Amino acid sequence: MKPRLIGLSAALLTLASGIALFAAAEKLPFVIIGEPAAANNYIASGWMGNTKSIAMDDKCTTNPHTGKTCMKVDYKEGADWAGVVWQNPANDWGEVDGGFDLTGAKKLTIWARGEKGGEKVKFGFGIIGSDKKFHDSDKGETEVTLTTDWKQYTIDLTGKDLSKIKTGFSWVVGGQGDPITFYLDDVQFE
Repeated sequence: MKPRLIGLSAALLTLASGIALFAAAEKLPFVIIGEPAAANNYIASGWMGNTKSIAMDDKCTTNPHTGKTCMKVDYKEGADWAGVVWQNPANDWGEVDGGFDLTGAKKLTIWARGEKGGEKVKFGFGIIGSDKKFHDSDKGETEVTLTTDWKQYTIDLTGKDLSKIKTGFSWVVGGQGDPITFYLDDVQFE
């Protein structure tokens, strides 16, 4: 009688493991910036470059794309470079396990606009390389020149391994001669 119970227990354990693996992928769309963003998805904690010249307001009410607010980003320098990475866990550059399984997402969409138009910004995800113990499973980026109107920018995820994305979104700007301001809204994996 005991061997039969052990076999049944092993079968249930295997079934439970399979269910846990199946349930691991996050529900899409997976919102990073916008409404409603799930609490503690990714945190805008990875400030890089000339960080003292960055200001971000995630409750900006100036002409949001959708909803009541958007994110306003100021880079108060005309030279050098800066950027911010949304991380999980916060403040981690590959030393701690984390991230989300975004398998099934077809694209990362970003709605953005510039204050004056002509602002050059690089958007991306997956910046922690395989030289780190806990790295992103894949990456992608796009460089854009913003207009004063909201426009959707897309990073195609076809063929990407999205099983462990620790850095879900980033923006980077280089010095453009003058300070710049741009706005972000409805950033999500879909």
